[in-house]
Parts: sequence; structure tokens; C-alpha cells
Amino acid sequence: MNYAIPTQLFTYLINLIDTTFATGDLSKYLAFLPIFLIGIIFSFLLTPIIGKIAWKYGITYKPKQKRNNKDFDNSQKALHDIETPALGGLAITIPAFLIMTLCFQLNAFTIPILLAFLILIIGSALDDILNLNSKIQLGYQILACLVIVVSAIDLLTIGVIGDTFLNLSEYTHSFEILGLHLSLALPGDIILFFWLMLCLNAVKWVGGSPALIESYSTVIFLLLFVIAIRTGSLFSSTISIIIVGSLLSFLFFAIPPQKIMSGSPAKSVFGFLMALLALISDAKLSTTIMILGLPLLDAIFVVVRRVVVHKPSSLGELMKINDATHFHHQLMKLNFSGKQILLIESSIAFLLGSIAIATTGALRYFVIIFGITLILFLIAFINYKANREEAQRKKDSPESKYSY
Repeated sequence: MNYAIPTQLFTYLINLIDTTFATGDLSKYLAFLPIFLIGIIFSFLLTPIIGKIAWKYGITYKPKQKRNNKDFDNSQKALHDIETPALGGLAITIPAFLIMTLCFQLNAFTIPILLAFLILIIGSALDDILNLNSKIQLGYQILACLVIVVSAIDLLTIGVIGDTFLNLSEYTHSFEILGLHLSLALPGDIILFFWLMLCLNAVKWVGGSPALIESYSTVIFLLLFVIAIRTGSLFSSTISIIIVGSLLSFLFFAIPPQKIMSGSPAKSVFGFLMALLALISDAKLSTTIMILGLPLLDAIFVVVRRVVVHKPSSLGELMKINDATHFHHQLMKLNFSGKQILLIESSIAFLLGSIAIATTGALRYFVIIFGITLILFLIAFINYKANREEAQRKKDSPESKYSY
């Protein structure tokens, strides 16, 4: 394998970051080059192996077909045209899990993270294999988030404006389980639970177009790497950069025409890790909101729309709604190609994330308000255009002249 190419790529990315954010010390970034290369090599070697295993045991995405007497894909959402092996996300999550285990001391900080990570990896892999129903998926998501909530990782404060902080640790309780020091801070950990769940599912819903979640996540983890370096978080910087390396390698197989899908082992893990690594890096909530702005606002928009249009009578009924109304689906209706969609969403993520990192003080809050408004306007406009386009196509279809 030619190691010069990934080395040059890493140097290019770091030079771009250094120029953009004027960090001034490249050595801090270059120290992580070996981890970056490990991610590239592991993922490049592991992806074909996982693909062969998936083919052998029939663990594939089959458009418009059923598995275990359940719809494996919503036919409206099946943006892949041919049968494609699943489980590809394991080529990204396994290297990250191994680095967590081998490079960091096992203690009250790392063990809950590893446990939550493992729950998501196993649960999501089983989802790709067995096509689990939504309640079981929600169950292992809740379990993973609860592990973090009761761990030593707490959401104690939220920055408001300047140096003003909102205290979220009015009630704290420390305890031990199997010799591990754990803690609960309220109401902060309640907010943390819902924040992890929101980020997990918002990013998960991005994965509806080939290579979209992988390219989008590459941008986000790269930005998180920058934040971790600037805040001195060794854990977040190490995990984020190995995922960047793994994703860049995996994209070789995932960009259309795709040879493998990352599937649930990526979609169910990325958002969770993004929110968690941002918290560990002590990134401001405002920065995290901007970095994850597009999937978060798209998820909220879709849920509100489903409530208004379908009027579900319960949360369970809402979870069963499986329409094609996400931002990438609407772009597809406007005849954007898969590659164009991933470039659009990745560019938006990089632009908003870069602005969030580069701005400080009152300017950051202005940028947040402006950015959220702009994203909501964009989502609403694309939905409007897509719905009009779809209505026009139905009107112009040959069958329409026979309808009354």
C-alpha cells in the first residue's frame, strides 16, 4: 500500500484547518498522524472482509423486498438500486473501539463509554442482520444513553452569554458499582439523556442516500478533532481522528456505485459519538448545535410534519411512520444525484461548523440564530419545491387523464 497518499491527505487537511482557524501549531495535529493512518489501513482491510461475510450470510439491503416478513426498506426511501451488503459500519466502529480499549486506561471514565459503545455496536449489527423492530432499536439506544447518564460524565453547566453559566447540578449523587465511581447530576443528566438520543437519531436519519452519512460524518468528526486539539482533550482527539481515517477509507467503497453500505452499525453510532465527544471536549453547546445543525433541524422538522400530517395517537404510532420526507429525500425529488446531495449536505456542515469554531462571544450567538433561521428556511424551501415538483409529475403522468 502507498502510505504517501494518506500522509499527504492528512497534511493537506491539517494545513487547511490551520489556515482556517489560525491555530498556529501544526505539531499538535501531526502528532495524531499514526492514529489517522491506523484508521485508514484498518478500515481499508476490514471493509472487504465484512462485505464478503455479509454476502455469504445474506445480510444485504434489498430494495423493495422483505426480510423476516417485515419491510426491510421503505420502497420510497430505497435510494439504492441493487442488492448491497450491509454491516459496513463495523469497519469504522471496530477500529475506534479497539483504540479506546488499547490506548486508554480502563477506569470510571472509559469503561462506561466502552460499554455504551459496545451496546450500540452489537444492537445495530443485530438490526442489520435481523431487521429489528423500532421498539427494540429504541431500547438499546436508551440503554446506551443511560449508561453515560449514570457514569462519571455529567452535564454540569451550559454557557449562556459570555462567562455566564446555567447551573445544571443542583442535585448530585455519587455512588459506586463494581468499584467504579459513578455520579448523577440533576437536572443536567436528564438534559444529557435527551440530547444524546436526539443527536443519535438525527444523524441516523441522514443515512438515506449512498455515502451521505459517511461524507457528512467525516466533516463533523474532523471539526470535532479540531475542537478537541484546541481544548486539549486527548480522548476526543484520538477517537475523532481515527474515525476520520476510517471514514475516508470506507468512502472508497461507499461512494456510488457503492460496493457496501455502512448500515445501522454506522447510523446508530455516529450521532451518539458526536454528541459525546463534543461534551468530553468541553465544546460549547452553541458550537455543537451549529455543527449538528442540519440533521437536528431536519429531524425536528420531519417529526413536527409527521405529527401535523398523520396525527398519530401515540409515540409508538409516531415511530411506525416511515415516510420519505427528510431533506435528502426532497433533494432527490428535485433530481439531484446522490453525489450532489452528499456534496450539498457536507458543504453545509463544514460551513456552519467552521463558522461556529471560528467565532466567539456575542458574535457566535448571532451566528447561531442566523444559521438556524437559514437552515429552517432552506429545509422549508426545499420541501416546498419538492412537493410542487412531485405534484406536477403526478399531474403530467399518463394515468392522470383517466382520474376524476
